[in-house]
Amino acid sequence: MKNQKWTLYLIAIMIATISTFSCSSDDDANNPNPNPGTDSVSKYAVGFQTLPVGQSPAVDYMLELPSIESLTDGELTVEGQGIPQTGWRFFHQSGNTIFTAGYVEDRTCISYQLNENGNLEKVTDFVYQTTLNNYLTVDDKTLLAVELAFGVDDPSVTEIPDRNFYIINAETGLVEDIISHPVDSSIGDGTPQNPPYIPWVTGMVVRDGKLFLSYHKYFPDGNGNAIAVDKAYVAVLKYPEFELEKLIEDDRTSSIGTNGPSTGIEQAENGDIYSYSSSSVPCGILGATKPSGVLRIKSGETDFDASYFFDVENAPNGGKIYWMDYIGNGKALARIVLDETLPQWAAFREQGEQLKLVVLDLVNQTVTDVQGIPAHANRYSSPTYVEDGKAYVSARTGELLNDSGSNVAGGETYVYVVDVDATTAVKGAKVNGFALKGIFKVTN
Repeated sequence: MKNQKWTLYLIAIMIATISTFSCSSDDDANNPNPNPGTDSVSKYAVGFQTLPVGQSPAVDYMLELPSIESLTDGELTVEGQGIPQTGWRFFHQSGNTIFTAGYVEDRTCISYQLNENGNLEKVTDFVYQTTLNNYLTVDDKTLLAVELAFGVDDPSVTEIPDRNFYIINAETGLVEDIISHPVDSSIGDGTPQNPPYIPWVTGMVVRDGKLFLSYHKYFPDGNGNAIAVDKAYVAVLKYPEFELEKLIEDDRTSSIGTNGPSTGIEQAENGDIYSYSSSSVPCGILGATKPSGVLRIKSGETDFDASYFFDVENAPNGGKIYWMDYIGNGKALARIVLDETLPQWAAFREQGEQLKLVVLDLVNQTVTDVQGIPAHANRYSSPTYVEDGKAYVSARTGELLNDSGSNVAGGETYVYVVDVDATTAVKGAKVNGFALKGIFKVTN
């Protein structure tokens, strides 16, 4: 680990943040709370991905909502409202702070909170070097994010390059520490059977003082092609020390997770950790021969459970998994690829009918189609928002988005309210955009 090399970088962040807070204090003085002493205010907000204009890329927004009912009826739009972001972004929440992190155009992570008047406003921001591409809400006070890159400057690597882990204070929006760690401890010998690779983290779970990291192995040339895909890989580190304890593998399925749409591993209420593997070419996994499925690491254990493998691909109503999100009570929502003949990465297209929504009963190992939601597309969303037993997801239908995006006007996006126990969905508000990339509730 190389904490010391980040000292000057963190000092710069703190100076920038002090400036931000000073400006905020001046603004607060000019806009005092009209009802001091009143009870706290809660609001909903969404990460909103607009439709592109012509050949220009879509722009993301932060949009406040007056109530949860805004998701169930009417139309959601950012015309004349919302907080515009820079380019394509990830949206995540920890405590009462919403974080938005730029992907390519803007390598800045911005934090938002409700001010004393109950309005969403920027708290601070920080910059990073490459791309923050996987996140974990450790608790209400800590967000953990890892900085990743597909390749390295010199692809003939002889050792695994470090991944940078950002430990972020959710109350202040500040980076508290940046820790460098290679994730894996081995390296290929350069032969075709064992080439050099770099790890790409696809999921994180903190449990019992340990950090479980699922990852892919990528050729270091930057082209985004994985190797050794017919195994699942997890690194187990001491947390918060970031000391590698062990590497575990399982050859019953393929590498865990997909690039970006969700976390590859999640923890259930009883401490069991579940992972999903896609094995799907449209999901970017090229060359996998093992079935798409779910593995388990039992509570208190640090190895894959040899007695458990949920073969989702070959189960009734099953198929290859694009995305999975644990909802509770041993169940997860998942999106299944409907057409495996589509080209590599096609499942990520933001419009189409290439996916179906299902409920996975992880305990009884069953797959049930969710009735009431059509075949659709949805590239990315942060952890699914659940309230009063209902999960809220967005889905876009229409012709598969072409390379130029010229057929985008033929699609429609709606919010669907999913009853996980009943495996049914009700169409809600129309979204005048590609998707809702995150749904959040925050309190001041």
